[in-house]
Amino acid sequence: VKSKKFPIVFKSVRKNPKKITEKREFLRKTSFRPNRFFYMVVNLLTTVNT
Repeated sequence: VKSKKFPIVFKSVRKNPKKITEKREFLRKTSFRPNRFFYMVVNLLTTVNT
């Protein structure tokens, strides 16, 4: 399931940098255990992009 979600989010993050903060909020609200690692990856992406 993770590998399927990764490319989708990567693409959307690259296309819509303004929506990154929205995704962060969404990930924060849905803080399931599998999403914690996912949230870390998204955080890494944002820090690298800025």
